[in-house]
Amino acid sequence: MPMTAGLQSMVASTYVRDLDVSREFYELLGFREHSTGRSPASGWCYLHLDGHYVLLATTRPPLDLPQLPLLFYFFFDDVEAVAAALQTAGRTAVHLGYPPHAAGGEIKVLDPDGNTVLLGQRERSPLQAPPAEQTGPWFSLREEAAAMIQARGGPAHSCQVNGTGPAQCQAKAEVKLADTSGISVWACLAHAEEALLSVHGAFIASPDDEGLAGFLRSHRE
Repeated sequence: MPMTAGLQSMVASTYVRDLDVSREFYELLGFREHSTGRSPASGWCYLHLDGHYVLLATTRPPLDLPQLPLLFYFFFDDVEAVAAALQTAGRTAVHLGYPPHAAGGEIKVLDPDGNTVLLGQRERSPLQAPPAEQTGPWFSLREEAAAMIQARGGPAHSCQVNGTGPAQCQAKAEVKLADTSGISVWACLAHAEEALLSVHGAFIASPDDEGLAGFLRSHRE
């Protein structure tokens, strides 16, 4: 039977290569250090902002961290002010437009490890000018993941969704999908979208064939 206990809070956590550099990045978003700890082999920094928390962790030597097509999505009440603070500090903040879930605007910025962080404003402020008509595509997590995989050489085979033989999809495989049962498959973007919308627990997976098993093994040797 499902749990009945109520969730009290959630902490977003990520490994970083340089704890101080990453802390300074999240401070630009308004986070402030709550507590921190260091040892010869590892370190962590706990940051907070208006009851929300981010935990940064690092190891020595640093982990070989893959770049992620989307690391965090933060909603602010004034996303343009946050973007201005980022740009003043020398960070490139790209305005993506006004998607339905962020009527006040959506901003893309890269964290110090090269991961995508999105900043959104749920409602448009009365002081904001009416948004111009969207001319470019919205941010696509599937397309960002496919671009990163392609930059690493990409898979040599076609989409694996539609079985084998003549029925198999002939489109190029672009992203790797997996589910909580451990099954994984390479798919074209069209079939990836269909699977992500239709299959409970499906997610975009690491292109590394060993996945989490290889990561865990490296920490046990």
